[in-house]
Amino acid sequence: MRKDTKNDLIVLINTLDSIDDLNEVKEMIFERRDSLARKTKFKLIVGEKVEIVGSGKIESGKIIKINRTRAVVDCYDKNRECMIHYTVPFSMIRRANAENN
Repeated sequence: MRKDTKNDLIVLINTLDSIDDLNEVKEMIFERRDSLARKTKFKLIVGEKVEIVGSGKIESGKIIKINRTRAVVDCYDKNRECMIHYTVPFSMIRRANAENN
C-alpha cells in the first residue's frame, strides 16, 4: 500500500465518531482479509516455501498439507533442532521471497 493512501485511511478512520461506524469499518476489514486469504489458498501448493507472519515474528517453512481453512507448515525450530508442524490460517501465510528459496 502506498504511504499516502495509508495516511488517508488513518485520517478518515480518525474522523469517525460513532462506535457503529467503527464496527462497520472493522467488519469490512475482516471481510477483505478473509477474501485475500481465500485467494492465497488457491495459489499455494504442497512443497512450497512460505513465511508465517504473526506475533511480531516471521518463521520460514514448507507447506506439507493444505486443508480447507488452514495449511500445515513444517518449520525448523533452532532451539530444539527439530521440525515442528504448525497448522496455520491462510491469512498468516505468504510466499517466501525468491532470494530465500
